[in-house]
Amino acid sequence: MKIFSDKDLKSEVTELNLGIVEAGESKDFTFYVKNDSNAELKNLNFAIEHKEVTMLEFPKSLIKYASAELKIKWFPSVTLKEGLKAKLLISGLELWE
Repeated sequence: MKIFSDKDLKSEVTELNLGIVEAGESKDFTFYVKNDSNAELKNLNFAIEHKEVTMLEFPKSLIKYASAELKIKWFPSVTLKEGLKAKLLISGLELWE
């Protein structure tokens, strides 16, 4: 699975860069995930390793080579000078033909 910052799937990311959001504010982000395998992906679950970032929307399954939106919200309790970079955890089942 690959993650992209753009709908055209040209700018691949390995880490979610959420930039700077003022403490007490919130910001929604949209990324795009692509199943780059020849397997169908089922029972997908996405999580972020940060307690102030929540998953809003993600695909539960993806057929081979399909893509879908991944939406998250960041609600920081402090303003980070460097911004926030977070890792995305993905789990699910691969169904091979």
